[in-house]
Amino acid sequence: MNISPSDLPHKELYNLILNSVAPRPIAWVSTLSASGRPNLAPFSFFNCVCVAPPLLAFAPGLRPPKQAKATGGEPKDTLRNIRGTREFVINVVTYDLAEAMNQTSGEYDASINEFDLAQIASEPSMVVKAPRVAASPVNFECRLYQILDFSPAPTGSSLVIGEIVSIHVDEAHMKDGKVDRDSLDLIGRMGGIQYTRTKQRFEMVRPKVG
Repeated sequence: MNISPSDLPHKELYNLILNSVAPRPIAWVSTLSASGRPNLAPFSFFNCVCVAPPLLAFAPGLRPPKQAKATGGEPKDTLRNIRGTREFVINVVTYDLAEAMNQTSGEYDASINEFDLAQIASEPSMVVKAPRVAASPVNFECRLYQILDFSPAPTGSSLVIGEIVSIHVDEAHMKDGKVDRDSLDLIGRMGGIQYTRTKQRFEMVRPKVG
C-alpha cells in the first residue's frame, strides 16, 4: 500500500503519522506570559537537536479558532508566551507525573494557571524567569534560539528551538556523576490516547567498522 499525503484528509494523515512515529518523548513546557502569568503544557512533537550548541526543539500546533466562522488557527499560550519572553523550561515527564501532565493538556483559557489546576509545585529557575516543575527529575532551562513558522492554516504549527542555559537533575537520579537512566521511569506518547513507559529496554552494541 502506498499513500500520498496530499490524498488524505488532515485527520487521517495525522493519525497515520502519530501511530507510526512513536514512542515520542514529552516536553512539559513551563512559561510565563509577558505579564508574569505561569503556564504549563505538554508537547509530544519534541526531541533534542544538537549538543554544540545544546538545542532542544518542540512543535506547538495551533488551537482551533474560538469563533465558529473563523478560518485561521490561534497560537497556543505556550507559543505566545515564548514569543513575548524568549525563554521557557522543558521538564521531563515520569510515570508518576503522567496524570498531572495529562491534566495540563487541556485547551484552557490563558487566565488559567496549570500549576494550580494540576496541583503541581513549581520551583524558581536559576537563569530564566519561567518556573520549573519541582517533581520533574530533569529540567532544561532554555532561551529562545529560533522559531520556524509553518502553514498558517488551522492545522499548521511552529517549531520552537531553545538553547539550554541551565540543567537541573534530581540527585536521586545521579549515579557515579552521571544521570542514572535506569532510574528514570519516563513515559512516551503513542497514537491517540496511548502512552508507554520506558522501563522495558534492551541493549545492542554498535558494530565496529575498520
